[in-house]
Amino acid sequence: MVVTTGPQVDPEVLRTAPNHEVHRFVPHEQLLPGVSLVVGHGGHGTTMKALAHDLPLVLLPLHPLVDQPMVAASVQRAGAGRVVSPRTGTEQLGTVIVELLADGPHRRSAARLGAAIRTMPGAVNGADVIETLLAGGRWPATARTGAATRR
Repeated sequence: MVVTTGPQVDPEVLRTAPNHEVHRFVPHEQLLPGVSLVVGHGGHGTTMKALAHDLPLVLLPLHPLVDQPMVAASVQRAGAGRVVSPRTGTEQLGTVIVELLADGPHRRSAARLGAAIRTMPGAVNGADVIETLLAGGRWPATARTGAATRR
């Protein structure tokens, strides 16, 4: 198991099992190809990266006033993960993790979403926006809709 703490928690203060690695930060690209499940708070970045790697998620939204609850609920509605309260006990959380580590429809849903994410024209749209803004233009309407305009 690999745990990343982010900038707020010093990894050295956590007591963990011998088979756990605790880091302040590890790039997602280094971790996600080798994992089977992501447990997170429902932030957009980690959630999208996990889904792009066809990984189901267990999500514990921590902040009710940002995107975490909405992102987590969307993942659960799509069948690619489960939302649990941050107050969930370790036994119940363990049960959810074991369920999502197993094969099942949540894996197929995560793979379906991953395939869709990997075909999105994000880089093309981003390049279009940068080119437009550098040319002194306005934010293109296609950047808001997700339509590709690259020639």
